[in-house]
This record gives sequence, structure tokens and C-alpha cells, in this order.
Amino acid sequence: MTARVAHALMNRRIWIVVGLLALAAAIWLIGPLVAIGVYRPLEGVAARLIVIVAIVGLCVARATLLRWRAARVNAQLLAQLQGGQAQPAARETEQAPHVEELRNRFDEAARLLKTVRLGHAAQRGGALSHWFDAMTRRYLYELPWYVFIGAPGSGKTTALVNSGLSFPLAEQFGRAAVRGVGGTRHCDWWFTNEAVLIDTAGRYTTHESNRVLDEDEWKGFLGLLKKYRAKQPLNGALLTISVSDLLGASEVERTEHAMSLRKRLQELRAELGIRLPVYVLVTKADLLAGFSEYFANLGRAERTQVWGFTFPLAEAGAPGFDLRAAFDREYRLLHRRLNEALPELLSAEPDTYRRDLIYSLPQQFAGLHEVLGQFIEQVFSHSKFASMPPLRGVYLTSGTQEGTVFDRVMGGIKRFLRIDPVPPVAQAMPGGKSFFLKALLQDLIFNEAALAGADLRWYQRRRVIATAGYGLLALLCALLLFGWIGSYWRNRVYVNEVTARVPAIDQRLLNTTATNAEDIAHALPVLDAIRNIAKANDVDPDNPAMRYRWGLFQGDKLQSAADNVYHRALDELLLPLAARKLEAAVRNAPANDPAYAYQALKAYLMLYDSAHYDPVFIEAVLDLENAPSLPRGFTAAQRDALRAHIAALFSGRVVSSPFARDSALVARTRDALLRLTFAQRLYVQLARTLRPAAAQYDADASRMAGADAALVFRRQSGASLNAGVPGLWTFDGYWNVFDRRVDQAVDAFAREQAWVLGAKQTEALTPATAQTLANNVRSLYFDDYMRVWDDYLADLRLQDMSTLAQATQVARLLSSQDSPLQRFANALAHEVSLVPNGNPAHGLTAQAQDKFNGARESLAQIFGDQQTASSTATTDASEPESVVDAHFAGVRELTARDSSSAAAPMSDLIKQIDAVYIYLNAADSALRGGAAPPPSDAPDRLRAAAGRTPTPFRQMLVELSDAAQGSVTSVQDRNIVQSASANIGQFCRQAISGRYPFARGSAIDVTPGDFARLFAPGGMMDDFFQKNLQGHVDTNAQPWQFVGGGGAPFVSSFQNAAVIRDTFFPGAAHDPSITVQIKPLDMDPTLSEWVLDVDGQVVRYAHGPQAPITVKWPGPGGTNQVRLQITDLSGATDGFVVSGPWALLRMFDRASTGAGRGSEQMIASFSLGHKSFAMQVTADSVRNPFRLPQLEAFTCPAKS
Repeated sequence: MTARVAHALMNRRIWIVVGLLALAAAIWLIGPLVAIGVYRPLEGVAARLIVIVAIVGLCVARATLLRWRAARVNAQLLAQLQGGQAQPAARETEQAPHVEELRNRFDEAARLLKTVRLGHAAQRGGALSHWFDAMTRRYLYELPWYVFIGAPGSGKTTALVNSGLSFPLAEQFGRAAVRGVGGTRHCDWWFTNEAVLIDTAGRYTTHESNRVLDEDEWKGFLGLLKKYRAKQPLNGALLTISVSDLLGASEVERTEHAMSLRKRLQELRAELGIRLPVYVLVTKADLLAGFSEYFANLGRAERTQVWGFTFPLAEAGAPGFDLRAAFDREYRLLHRRLNEALPELLSAEPDTYRRDLIYSLPQQFAGLHEVLGQFIEQVFSHSKFASMPPLRGVYLTSGTQEGTVFDRVMGGIKRFLRIDPVPPVAQAMPGGKSFFLKALLQDLIFNEAALAGADLRWYQRRRVIATAGYGLLALLCALLLFGWIGSYWRNRVYVNEVTARVPAIDQRLLNTTATNAEDIAHALPVLDAIRNIAKANDVDPDNPAMRYRWGLFQGDKLQSAADNVYHRALDELLLPLAARKLEAAVRNAPANDPAYAYQALKAYLMLYDSAHYDPVFIEAVLDLENAPSLPRGFTAAQRDALRAHIAALFSGRVVSSPFARDSALVARTRDALLRLTFAQRLYVQLARTLRPAAAQYDADASRMAGADAALVFRRQSGASLNAGVPGLWTFDGYWNVFDRRVDQAVDAFAREQAWVLGAKQTEALTPATAQTLANNVRSLYFDDYMRVWDDYLADLRLQDMSTLAQATQVARLLSSQDSPLQRFANALAHEVSLVPNGNPAHGLTAQAQDKFNGARESLAQIFGDQQTASSTATTDASEPESVVDAHFAGVRELTARDSSSAAAPMSDLIKQIDAVYIYLNAADSALRGGAAPPPSDAPDRLRAAAGRTPTPFRQMLVELSDAAQGSVTSVQDRNIVQSASANIGQFCRQAISGRYPFARGSAIDVTPGDFARLFAPGGMMDDFFQKNLQGHVDTNAQPWQFVGGGGAPFVSSFQNAAVIRDTFFPGAAHDPSITVQIKPLDMDPTLSEWVLDVDGQVVRYAHGPQAPITVKWPGPGGTNQVRLQITDLSGATDGFVVSGPWALLRMFDRASTGAGRGSEQMIASFSLGHKSFAMQVTADSVRNPFRLPQLEAFTCPAKS
């Protein structure tokens, strides 16, 4: 027991447990004394327990993981060994009957290896003994592993069987039962308490049976070792060489044998990647003549000793180590030891024959020297091209004394004397004994298990992992220390900064008062400062940065203290304002907004009634009230801050007003609200509260008409097309929101108004009363429903169709297969059909009732049964929603299919729109080609059909009809303008541009021919008008314009041209001419006469009778001249001559003209040489060519 306790005390696991206990005790006892500043992280019991449990848990988890991995590898190894007991080789067929027995025995071996304490014999004991066993127990994987390598028959198995080691299975099944275990690997596994010995098949060494198969199995075996013992696959290799192989083989055979062993050792080194010691066992030493006789008197203990030599580690590992010299030296020492013991052995042996054999053993041993030395050198000699495992030592053993001995001494003598050899005689030593094995294995080889190196790659991986782990641990510790130090200093600065803020905030709080809404701007900064006092130095107490944490953060304590001060400040500054605001809301509630008054009164009373206190409702009312009364310049950020302060004031507690309740105000407000009916009060509340909940059901043309709605529809008011009817007043809004809430709201509102309005409700509403009230509320809702939809539909129009392309596009979309108009009509019919006809909410009963009503209506139409029809109408009207359906009956009929036709009226309208679209396309094609559009009555028929449709379809269809006609006409007019510009405009501009009489100051005249070509009857202007504009221009309008309106600048050119034609081409003349009467009026007294010669037509005046004279232009003279001359009393003359086709007009341009008695008359006054005279000029038409504004106003036809 003492030895076991000492062994346990040396166990690593024991000290780990002791260390954990000591660490836990230190944490528990010393932890409360550890402080960082004023903070003691391990002061609390819970904190210490958490740390202790965490450390123990990590250690236990690591130990569990390591044991689990070891157990898993051990189990996998056993399973791999156990997995294939069947022997596929033909040479092992005779063992088949024993396969099942060996499997069962291997299972038992595996069970024993998992339960027996490996390393020392099992003993009985108490609980302490079992605990020691559990703590010192090792797995098969943890024992040293050795492999036996040797040629077939080299004595590997014999040496193991007779080694004297303890095998767990031998106690239960006998020593022979261990053979064959692991046969699928073609090797024997020997499990001892000290090590695992692997006896490989001899063919693995020589590859003599099947070279490829033997080589694959050998490397597979090495791979198995590498897989399950990655760190150290083997602790050593035992190379067996039998005396018979050394002495009985030729030199060539020994060389081949040595090369095979050398190659196997090289493969062992290369495949496993480790440097492991090799122990050479020269087996069957008993085959040396005299061996049995020489060692016959050895006792059991003496037979277990080591007979051989071990090379010193320092010498064998030194550079330039001479293996053969060291071998010879050590071998000679063994030989000398044999010789030294001869006298004593010879004197003690009475038998002469045996004495001779004893005497011959040293010589036999000496004869083995050269052969064995050469063999060892061939196997282990140094090579620059391959790494060899080091030779640890050479040892001679004998497992049993069987076989024929080799007498090399007598054989040499007989060969020398040429005496016939005598056949070798087999040993006759009764009962085999084991020589020189047990101590070699148990005391020497097993104790040197640590000499084997580990896989360098495995160690490198472990070293990298360990270095990384320790580095990470050191980094974590450094980070933890750094974090604690940094957190301590930051929190210290943070606390100091918060503390420094307190006096200033206290002073600001004392100096701040809030008595009205204007003061709120001054109170907000103070409240913000108090609320954020713990947020100093950019620290958020609710979510501090990691650099402030590490278990040392003080913000939560500071925030708690700040919250207390903050709530007191809210009560002092904000609560009075809020209470006054709610009171003012009640006092100033608009008389026409009962919902507002009710909500304000309800919020006001909550401050005096804790049973009905609702902080969210109060906050909402205050938010609405504050918006219009905030000071000018109040920013959005300030509004958000105010909302946050109000929420903090009322949330989380019941707040009461600091002022007495104004009972008179409450009474007046209640009286005003009670003047409304119950239904009115409830409906205005529902309409206000349910509207947000129904927002998802908002209806507008974009949703109802589809993706093309924006291309077809617009709002006349200019509002967005996406802004339509609020969802509360839609089909889904009614059935999914309003209808579901109204019945419940009746009872709830009745209870609520008991304390809001002070109404006395002694008992709950009866079902009949509640239903009546609900229907009254619905009636108000339906009134709004119809009004909202009427307003929206009246504002809906078709898109702008001022051009032919726009009108064509709208017509195309409206008449398409997926017509937006059709979709809108269907959606609209759905929205305004509230009667539950087939509505799932009303079940099959309503559907059956509808069928019954339909049948009765049909009978009434057939038999004229007024009572039946009346009854049916009454049944329909029994539904409260029928008022909406009746109001919009026209819309529903537009999309409904009756029994006489398969298509709904809307389908016929779509067809008529399609006809308009076809017409517009045809007109567009014709007009593009310069032809007149084909005649069509499609727009007129559409307008006629529009008169039978409801709003808004009537307005839309009329718009489309007008646009179709107007756009075609507009394009036609535009084509006319373009034609006129092309056919007339260019010549016109060349002929008159900058020429007289159109440009009065110009010296260049319009030629009479060009003037006639343009303006004469049948001329360019007149001809174009008669052919192209006659039916398109309204000549009754002043000024002229196209029949469809517009085009005034263009049409005015032709209007002016017509006036010019009528003025200058009287009587449909082809050449321009002017006929006027000239009558002298007065003359300067110093003049004797003046003479006007108009191309041979002379008008003379000499203070005589003032008789008018008619002249024509051009005159008969053909000179195209007009001459005006005066003569004074002395006979001197003065005057001027004007030449050109427009000389007469140019002459009068030099006069000062004044109006006469009519438009056809003018007074022309001339002044020559400071002498003046006047004449009266009268045209033969009211269109006076000398005062004709159309001349100057005329412009050539051109595109605008």
C-alpha cells in the first residue's frame, strides 16, 4: 500500500487536483482582498464561485477531452485489430476452425485491457485503492510498443513465449492462447503489463512469399502504427538473427539477409519518421556446441540476466562512431568472460564428454565473432543516402533448447585432418529453458522506452499549437490587465467629469422656471443636461464602450442617481406645462370638432383618475397639442427631445396633475358633447382611431387600374394619383376594420363615456340596444363612405390629350385587353358593393337569400306582382350596407352581366373606345401622308354612349370623344399651316419682305405682278384659302380662327390678305388699282395755284371752286409718276415728283393726313417751301388704301 501511495503521489493527475484545490482556496480566501482602486471584483460570493467553477470546468473539460481522445484511439486500434480475423491466405486455411475461438478470446483480451491496471498487477483493496487505480490507470495506447523483425524461423515467437513476461490472457487461457491474435495483420500481438510486443511475420522481412503483397502488407502495418500512435509509433525495434541463419547459410545468403534487414529498418525509419533504438537479438544461441552444458547449472534468476553488450549512448551518438571496432571490443569482452569461467565449470563437471563440450563453447563463440560482426556491419553501416536507426546493443538469447547444434571447432579439425564428418546430433537436454531474455526485455529494453524519439513533424505541430496557445493565453492575460488598467483610469476620469457637471446643472435648475409654452425652449436644455449627465465624455451608460467595462463600469450607478434627479426635474418643469396644455386643449376645443374635444377631455381627466390612466394616450394628445403652439424657430431635434421628455414623464408610473381639476370646464365640455347623439360621438372617435389601422387598404387609381394607370388617369385638382380614398372607406376597410370593431366599440364606448362624460350607466347595454346603436354608427359611416368616393371620382380625369399622339395612346390603353378603365371599373364596383352578396363573412345563408330574392324578382317581372317586387326591395334594403350599393348602382350595373347578354355594358364601351382608337390611327396615317382623315362617327357615338354612364366615366368618355375630334382637326390644321408655309410662304417673303407698301420706310417697291400674284382674286393667298381653309376657318370670328380654335397668327395672314384683295382688286380685277376723288380744300394766300398730275390725270386748284376730281391709279399715262407743283404770286414754282408702281401712296405718305368724315376719307396737308395747302381724298370704299392697317399687319403664312 505504501508503494502504491508513493506511486500515486508521483502521478501528475494527483498534483493537478491538489493544485486546483489550492487555487480554489486562494480565490475563496484571498479573492475578497483583491481590489482595483475601490472596486473589488471577487468580493461577492457569486463572483468567486463563478471564477472557481470556470477554472475547474476548463481543467475538467481539458482532461475529459484528452481521455476521450486516448480512449477513442485505443478503441479504434482494438477495433482495427479485431476487425478481420478471417485468414484469406491459402496457407492458413488449416486455422479456419479456430477463427471464431480466437475472435472470442481477442474480445476478452480487449475487455481485460480496458479494465486491468496496466503497469502493475491488479490487487484488491478499498475505496482508496480503487481511487489510486483510477488515477494511475493507463490505456493500451499509452504503453511502450516494440516490434520484432526477423526472418522466418529466427526465433522471434519462441523468445516471446519463453521470455518469462506476464501476459494478461495467459492467466485465463494459457500461454499458447495469445498466438494468432491480430492475425489479419499477419503478426502476433503480445500484451504485457509493461509493454506491447508486436511479432511480425518473417515474410515481412524477406518478402519471400509474394514480394508485392508482402511489401504492401508491411507498409500497411507501418501505416497502422503511424495512424494510431502518431506521436511515437514505436519505442524500439528488436532485430532477431538466429545462430542457424548465421552459421548455416552461405556468405551470399547472409549478405542478402543483411540487405533485407537493412531495407526493412530504413523503411521503418522513413515511414514512421522517428529515430528509435534497435536491439539485435542473436537467438538460438543454444545451437552453439557446449551452450547447454556450459550454462546447465544456472538458476532461474541467473538465466534471466542479460548476455550481450549495450553501446554507450554518448559513444554511439558521437560523429565518426566506428561500429565494427566497438562491436569487436565488446564481443571480445564477452569471449574473455566465457574463458574466465572455464576453470570453475570444468572442475565442477565430472563427465568427460560434457567437460569437452563446456571447454569448446568459448571457441564456438569465438568462431561466431567474424560472421556476426560482418553481418552487423552490413546491416547498420553508415550511409550518406539513407538514414538508419541506431544500433543500441547486441544480445545472445535462447528460448528453448531444440534443434541440431553447430560444432564449428570439430568441423574445422575434421576438415583439416580430412576425416569424414559425423552427422550433427540433436540436443538431448530434457525440458527447454529460457536463457537471457526476461531481464533483457523487462529491465533493459522496457526501461529505455524513452530513448525512442517522437515524430518530429508531430512535435513541430504540437510545438506550434502549444506556442500559439501559450501566446494566446499571454495575450489574453495582457489584454485583461491592460483592459483593467485602462478601464479603471477611464472610469475614474468619467466619474470626475460627471461630478464636475453637477454644480452647474444644479444652478441651472434653480434658475429655470416654466410657466408657459414659451418657457419650454429654456427648460429643454436643462432637462437634456440632467438626462445626459451620466453620458459625459461620450459614454453611453446603457451601452458603454468595451474600454469602460471589464467589470469596472460605474455608469449604471451614476445613471440611477441621474434618473432620480431627472424625474424630479420633470415633475417641477414639464408636468405643470403638460397639465396646463391639456386643460387649454379642453378649453379651446373647436365647437365643430367633437372628436377633438372628447380626446382632450379624456386625456385631461386621466390626470385626475388613476384607474383610467393611459400614458401612451396622454403622450399622443400632448404631441398633437404641442405642434402648433411651440415657439417659432423650434427645430425638429428640439421637438424630438420634447417628445422623449414627455414619454419619460408619463411612462412607468401614474402621474397626477399638480393643479386642481376645473370642474366647471369639465361640465361645459361634457354638456357640449352630450348634445351629440351617442352614434355621432362614437363615429367621430372610430373614424379618427381606426383610420391608421385601415391604411393598408387605401384605394387609388394606381392600385385599382394597374400599372398603366398613370398613363391614362390624372387628378383634376392636381393631387397625386397615388392619393386616393383612405382605406377606412373601402370594401376591405369596412369589413376587416370598421365592421369588426363597431359592435365591440359600442359597448366599450358606453363604458368609457361613463367616466369621460359622466354618463350614468347602471347596467350593460342589451343586445338589441347595442345593435341599434351600431347600425346608427354604420349609417353615419355610410354617409361619409358615399361622400368620400363621390369627391374622389369627381376629381378623376383622363390624361392630357391635346395632341393626336396623346389621344391615340390613351385610346389604345383604354381599349387594350388589360384595359385600365375596365380594371378601374371592376375595382370600383367592388369597392362600392358593400351588401354581403356571397361575402364569406355572411356564409351560405346570405347566398341562399340572394338566390331567393332573384327568383322572386323574376316572378314579379313576369306577373307584374308589385307586392313581390316591393318585398324584394325591402329585403335588399334590410341590409344596412344597401344604401351605398344603391347610391352607386350605376357603377355596379356598368360592370354587371345581365341574363340577356354575356358581356357587361363596360365591354361595349371598351369596343366603342377601340373604334375611336382605330379612327385615330387611320387619321394619323392619312394626315402623315398629307391626305384628309377618313370620315368617322366613332367619337360622336362615344359621346352619345357617355351620356348613359355614371361619374366619373361620363366625364372621361366625353373628354376622349372631344380629344379625338380636336386632335385630328389640330393635326389637320397644322398640316395646312405647313402646306401654306411651303407653297406660299417662301415666295411671299421674297416678294414683300422689306418692300413698299408693306414696309413704309423702304425704298424698294413690291412689283405689281407679285402683288397681284399674291393678293388678286384667285391668287396664291385666295386660292389656297378656298381649297384648304374654307371649311376649317371660322370667318365669322374676329379675328378669324380655326373651327376647333387656335391658329390665330396663321389665319390672320389670310384675313389680312382678303382685305387687301378687296381693297386693291375691286370687281375681281386681276391687277391692283386705286380709284379716289381729290377735292381741294384750302391753300396758302401767297400761292396762286397747286397742280397734282397723277400719271396724266391733272387736278388743278387756283383759289377757285372746290370741285372733286376722280383719278385712278395706275393712270392712263403709263408713266408711273405723280407730280405735285405749287406756284406763288410771283410766279415762282416748287414741287416734287414720285415715281414707281406705288407713287400715289408714297406721295400721300409725304403729307400730314387727318381723318375725314368716314374711314374712306382723309385730309392730306402738304407744305412746300413753307407754304401749305390741303386736299380731301376720298376712296371708293370704306377700306381706304391709304390708311389700310392690314398692309402693315400682313405677314406671310408660316409655321408658328
